[in-house]
Amino acid sequence: MGALLETKFHMPASQPGSVPRPRLIDRLHASLDDDACRLTLISAPAGYGKSTLAAEWLRALPEERARVAWLSLDVADNAPARFAGYWLAALQRAEASLGRRARALLDLPHPSLIAALDELINDLSALGPRARIVLALDDYHTVTHPDIHEAMAYCLDHQPPQLRLVILTRADPPLPLARLRARNQLAELRARDLRFTPDEAAHFFNQSLHLNLTPQAVNALEARAEGWAAGLRLAGLAMQHLSDPAAFIQTFRGSHRYVLDYLAEEVVRQQSEDMRRFLTATAALDRFNASLCDALTGRRDSREMLNQLEQANLFLIPLDDERNWYRYHHLFADYLRAGMSPAEQRGFLAGAARWHEANGLDFEAVRYALAAGEIDADFDLAADIMERAIQKTSAWSGGDIATLAGWLDALPRTVARRRPLLCAHASRALFLAGRIEQSERLLDLAEQAMQSDAAPASALPSALSGLIALYRGAIAALRGDAAPAIDLTTRALRCLRPDDIHARARAADVLGLAHEMAGDLEQASRHYLQASDLAHDAGVLYLAINARCEAALAQVNLGRLHQAETLCQQALQLAETSNRSDARIPPAGWAWAVLAEIALERNDLPNARRYLTDALALSQQGGLTDDLRWELACLARLNQALGDWPGALAAIRQADAMTQAYRVPRLSALSAAQMARLLLAQGQSESARVWAESYQAARASQSPACLREFEEITLARVWLAQGDVARAQAVLTPVLQAARAGGRARIMIEALILLAQTEPARRNVAADFLGQALALAAPEGFRRMFVDEGPGLAELLRQARHVTPAFVDELLSLAPASAATSVSDAAAPSLLSAQELNVLALLAAGKSNAEIAAALFISPGTAKWHVHNILQKLEAGNRAQAIARAREMGLA
Repeated sequence: MGALLETKFHMPASQPGSVPRPRLIDRLHASLDDDACRLTLISAPAGYGKSTLAAEWLRALPEERARVAWLSLDVADNAPARFAGYWLAALQRAEASLGRRARALLDLPHPSLIAALDELINDLSALGPRARIVLALDDYHTVTHPDIHEAMAYCLDHQPPQLRLVILTRADPPLPLARLRARNQLAELRARDLRFTPDEAAHFFNQSLHLNLTPQAVNALEARAEGWAAGLRLAGLAMQHLSDPAAFIQTFRGSHRYVLDYLAEEVVRQQSEDMRRFLTATAALDRFNASLCDALTGRRDSREMLNQLEQANLFLIPLDDERNWYRYHHLFADYLRAGMSPAEQRGFLAGAARWHEANGLDFEAVRYALAAGEIDADFDLAADIMERAIQKTSAWSGGDIATLAGWLDALPRTVARRRPLLCAHASRALFLAGRIEQSERLLDLAEQAMQSDAAPASALPSALSGLIALYRGAIAALRGDAAPAIDLTTRALRCLRPDDIHARARAADVLGLAHEMAGDLEQASRHYLQASDLAHDAGVLYLAINARCEAALAQVNLGRLHQAETLCQQALQLAETSNRSDARIPPAGWAWAVLAEIALERNDLPNARRYLTDALALSQQGGLTDDLRWELACLARLNQALGDWPGALAAIRQADAMTQAYRVPRLSALSAAQMARLLLAQGQSESARVWAESYQAARASQSPACLREFEEITLARVWLAQGDVARAQAVLTPVLQAARAGGRARIMIEALILLAQTEPARRNVAADFLGQALALAAPEGFRRMFVDEGPGLAELLRQARHVTPAFVDELLSLAPASAATSVSDAAAPSLLSAQELNVLALLAAGKSNAEIAAALFISPGTAKWHVHNILQKLEAGNRAQAIARAREMGLA
């Protein structure tokens, strides 16, 4: 066989500054201790640190536990006799007595590998039961000869316990892995296991390379490189001599010269020309399956090509257990895309857009079409697909308004201007995203386009005019202009096609809002329920759920909490009919929000907090701005009830910022009153008085009285706090009369409670007012309005006890907790703050720090700090222990 290269038997030298990986070393130790295991396979693409890890593990093995043999393979070892010779020589370096007869057989003119293996296996078995040799075969992917694979499979079938094979490879070898796996004879480490964790990446950059990167910078690099050791090392090398590492991190891609050179040399150049063409054609895709690859490449064997890529570990990442959908590693995809011409990129992206649309994946189709348009500023394909998609009920059903609005932001107005139907539907998306002025401008563009020669003949002018009138009616209703809203919507109904159930559902919803603005909640509720039923028939879950929740909120204001709760449960049942089994679609957030409002009215603060957490997360996910605005106001009131004044103020400020973006005076006035009421509750009576004088001066120019009941009651509260009883009564009396005429029981209860407090001298009159409030509140469980008034209401409650004795006794028992506390037990406030209780509830729901931050509108760092404090206060070592401890104490 000739002289042997000694370097092939040497393990890679330990690198200075290498990153310790005890989590993987422990797994390798466990595989060695498993007597059933025959093969340890470390399979991953180039640069994942396979050899470094194995060498670190084997170098640390005590000789009494195992003797180690190492063999580095290369393409020259594809001759069976050469391979066997090196194999035997490697084992002899671990145990010199092995393989004399096997060597003699290999020296014959036509050696039999199987016969030589039989001799070697017998020698190994003779070493004794306690002997153990670990043979590591590095770069096994360079071996392609079928006789060698056959011999390896034979060895695994007859392997004695004295031998353990370790194979390091970039591609899965053609060995009976499935059979070994089924028999628990295989231990595996793959790319997902070898990925550097954020902590390992931080150790590498800051301790090995002394770069002193921030945690945010490390996380950004780790995410971009997806834990790929070579990618992180190449990034580190590039940054060692840079004055501004932060700028490099922002631009780190597969097109960076270090990464480009590595991938070109180690990966792509080793592929066939056919495979390189396939990689190029599919690199523009965020994810792909065989059918999509066939469409882009013109092939019919993409399934086989993908199988080859996966077996070769060529930076292909499966996205499902069935191996239908895949994506490329980010840096690998960047590298491939960098080699395309703009024309190639546009062609592949446009092809992907057409395939996704043909397969009913409209959101993805629009995204690819927009990406294609950005290359050469030709957005006609994107506009075509968008116009078709936005008319489908499926585009609206999930309530992902943020995505729809994002489409429109990406589409140049010059393109939209030629498409009246697109403008009209786009207006609806922007309306739901809270961008009212932009929504109105798009309706103007739609009307202008209808009058121009550019309007397509298929635009159905009558139906389109109906849509425009309908959407103008919705804007009018939002502004509080009930009569114009009803007139525009009635006109729209005459123009809409009878079979356009979706548009008719929207019309019923607008009529509901218009009647609500007119103060007729009964009529509003009927229209909302009609809208929900029609939307359900049309298959538009978003509107079906939303309208039912609007009806529920109308029932809350009518004083019917039980009916409102039933409607919310119905809305959540509708959400369960979606394709997502957990019903976690954005519109369901509104149902949870109204349930939170109901729980808050009943003084059930733990459930209110839990419901509102879900509501905020879902509404934020879908970009449902109006829902978020309302939920933040509810959060402010909840935080106030919990004694978390900073949290209450932060929530109301966020709600106000969103409200101001609407540029709707009615909503701005309401938001200002909410802020004033919170300041008043905090004892800032002077700030509240300034608001009161400003509001009173502008009263005549503001919304109709039925839309200002919250502001009017807030004004009465300010005057009452100032000791001006007469002015408070002058405000409250007409509010009570109007609310009674409209059946708005919630307003009536609050007005009556305040009127009772304006009659300190006439106790009988005060008790009568309070008795009326109790009679309205008790059947449905309105408690919070009484509790919020604090201990000062206790004496009046006792005087009116005869009206609802049990309810009053309950309220009196709650009075000591009043507005400053409200948790599941009295000991909780001394242990956890109100915000920590909020965080604890989210921890118990399994949320991550990022999800907690998003739900509570705080930074991830603040969320992490709260979690740290909770663990310390509960004397818990981890989250699971903290949750268990909290449940024992009644805190979660």
